[in-house]
Amino acid sequence: MSITDIFSVIGGLALFLYGMKMMSDGLTLVAGARLKVILEKLTRNRFLGMLVGALIAAVIQSSNATTVMAIGFVNVGLMDISQAVGVIIGAKVGTTVTGQLLTLKADAFAPIIAIIGVIMVMFFKRKKVNHVGMVIAGLGVLFLGMGTMSSSMEGLQNVAWFNDMLQFVTKYPILGVLAGILVTTLIQSSSASVGILQAMGRNGLLTLTQAAPMVYGMNIGACVSAALASLGAKKDAKRVVVQSVLFSTFGMVLFLVGTAVLPVIGWIEQMTGPLVQNQIANLHTIFNVVSMLIMLPFSDLLVKLSRLIIRGEDAETDEKRLLHVNETGFAAASIGLAQIDAEVSRMYRLAHENLARACNAFLNQSTQDVDLINQTEDTIDYLNKELVHCLVRMNSMELSDAEAARIGGMYHVLNDIERVGDHAQNVGEYAQACEERDIKLSDAALEEIRGLVAATLHILDDAYGYFIGKRTVPFENIEAQEQAIDDLVEQLENNHVARLNQGLCNADSGWVFSDLLTDLERVSDHAINIAQAAATHT
Repeated sequence: MSITDIFSVIGGLALFLYGMKMMSDGLTLVAGARLKVILEKLTRNRFLGMLVGALIAAVIQSSNATTVMAIGFVNVGLMDISQAVGVIIGAKVGTTVTGQLLTLKADAFAPIIAIIGVIMVMFFKRKKVNHVGMVIAGLGVLFLGMGTMSSSMEGLQNVAWFNDMLQFVTKYPILGVLAGILVTTLIQSSSASVGILQAMGRNGLLTLTQAAPMVYGMNIGACVSAALASLGAKKDAKRVVVQSVLFSTFGMVLFLVGTAVLPVIGWIEQMTGPLVQNQIANLHTIFNVVSMLIMLPFSDLLVKLSRLIIRGEDAETDEKRLLHVNETGFAAASIGLAQIDAEVSRMYRLAHENLARACNAFLNQSTQDVDLINQTEDTIDYLNKELVHCLVRMNSMELSDAEAARIGGMYHVLNDIERVGDHAQNVGEYAQACEERDIKLSDAALEEIRGLVAATLHILDDAYGYFIGKRTVPFENIEAQEQAIDDLVEQLENNHVARLNQGLCNADSGWVFSDLLTDLERVSDHAINIAQAAATHT
């Protein structure tokens, strides 16, 4: 085998992987936010979750991507690990579709398929046509890569060390399992790894007996990229990875023992026919279907084992770090948006609580929470900066129109929430100033402020609820609340002037009262902006 053949094999593998990625990206964009909705709504039942996992993995050609989506949704609380177990079991079955596609003898048509896809991407303006074109072009490139790998591997038939290695694997199947794990860990795709075996089988370089233990190992190696994606995620998200590893390991042990004591390989060869690439594809499918049928009734056991392996629960914290966003969010736009939504909600909660805390400090004329108010404001500023970076990164991804609009709205909402945090800090400073200068407000002034605070916190909740889709009140109602707050602030300013004229208030308390009204009125302005972001960008 010459150096040219080696580079051709590597080039073919590169085309194969790139074709898979194009197909996956295109299909994800075609499906758009529907993938998120499907995963959220149809995974309440474990059996349905399995079907959903199989469907999505078949559509986007990747059990890894489906598992990463499940990890991302578990990490933000949209799915629990009991629901995720069905999804990851189904995903293992769905990913076998790629191997079945490769059994089609499409090498001669691959360039035509690729050209059709490229034309749809380059010469049509509609995004949906472009996305379908990506899928078609990816399929053509995948077949081109498969053909290049197959033709370049012919020289391996006469390579002594390669044949010796296969004989060794035949004698010691566990070495084949380890080889399958290693190869899939390197290229991070069990579909691609099985495709390599199919290319070898197509040239008569190995038999199904030699390929079988590698196939079993490849299903375990496919868990590595999901494990990497879970780094920094919550413990439940890590448990999803553990479930995936346990499922694949169980299947590997089951089939190693099964093929040792039963003529499983012979059955598959008889059922499939003489073409080794077809035999490998069918073995990969049967491996995952049989494992699924056995393990799905015992999925509760997988959940319990994952809890035993990953012990404890995540502590609630408001420290300066992203709790919900990690690398899984950049595997697909739907995951990223779900994670950023969760983090923005956390930032909103901090700002809302900080405003309420600051107002209580002012009304109770207490400064014991001022340090906490300032610390929370630092966290809000940190989250704002980090989430803007996340949105910039998301914008570099392929997005549907709805996803791009949602990101546009988030930019505005982050700014408004950050400004609410600033106003909360201002109110805390007023409380501190009152204590330091011994400023006292009249009972009437404090009662008026108490009513304004309640109205301000209420419009904030309604506005943010509107932004995240909980439309408990119409937008017009939120606008009416904002106008009512403007009118109330004007009335309170008039009342304040009247109290000054009557000698019930002094100049020192006057500036605090006036500035506080201004801050709360501006908070209501930011609230209407938050609701407006939903009305404008969705």
